[in-house]
Amino acid sequence: MNRKYLNLALLVLFLGLGAVLYFGDEQDEEETPLTALAAADVERVQIDHPQQTPTVLVKQDGDWRLSSPVEARADNFEVNSLLALADTPVHKQFPAAGTDLAGLGLSPPKYTITLNNRVIDFGDTEPLQHQRYVMLDDEVALIDDLGSAAFDEDPSDLVAKTLLPDGARLSRIELPNLVLVRKDDRWQSEPERPEATSERIEALVDAWSRARAMWNEAIPETGGGDPLTLVLEDGRQIHLIVAAREPQLILERPDYGVRYHLSKALADELLRLPPATDAAADESETTEVAPTAEEPD
Repeated sequence: MNRKYLNLALLVLFLGLGAVLYFGDEQDEEETPLTALAAADVERVQIDHPQQTPTVLVKQDGDWRLSSPVEARADNFEVNSLLALADTPVHKQFPAAGTDLAGLGLSPPKYTITLNNRVIDFGDTEPLQHQRYVMLDDEVALIDDLGSAAFDEDPSDLVAKTLLPDGARLSRIELPNLVLVRKDDRWQSEPERPEATSERIEALVDAWSRARAMWNEAIPETGGGDPLTLVLEDGRQIHLIVAAREPQLILERPDYGVRYHLSKALADELLRLPPATDAAADESETTEVAPTAEEPD
């Protein structure tokens, strides 16, 4: 082939590939968001599963709280996965009229999420790209399956994973066989014990302030264990139950109906005084909680 024609053919091929890439990128950029809402504009979220009490989250003074089925602080990470739904890109969209909605799992829907007043019905996933069918107004759309625990029937994972409210100060800790109180900004045991030094107590108090669950779940019907109480400076009380220490530390909060799964290592930090810093201290001084019903004596 003449070199001139060969170069021309290569140029045409190059321009053609460039056009494919350009218009392909342009098509991706033209993907529209599912709603006109920005995540920051959402003030209320409601999740409806069939035959379940609706889960309702409300933004108050910039913080998210559950108002149904329980009143509790919400987990910001899980809430953000819900808010991401507002502007998630739509990969394909078509009218609901004339569509077999039942075949897509949209009639009736698997569940419904309402962002402010925007009602989004969720159906099945399609088998090739595993994208989710949703319906908004009179349109069916395909979006990425966000697949978060926040979408589940059980709202437990939406409850904040921290055991204490942000900035809360403890004034009293009642463990099964050890009571700690703060008086005049000084912590002491009640009754006073020589091994319960201020340094050791403050380390335990700090551990409670930092404690965070790895995940939450609903309390099973067969709950139970050793009770403990945390009293905040403003008088509020948090009642917990030590349900297990292995393979993780499990604390139950009955008023929320939630089980917190924490690291096993936190059992030593939350449920007993830490070892004395003095290397010569007798380890027998360490004060532990009584074993739960799941543990042998």
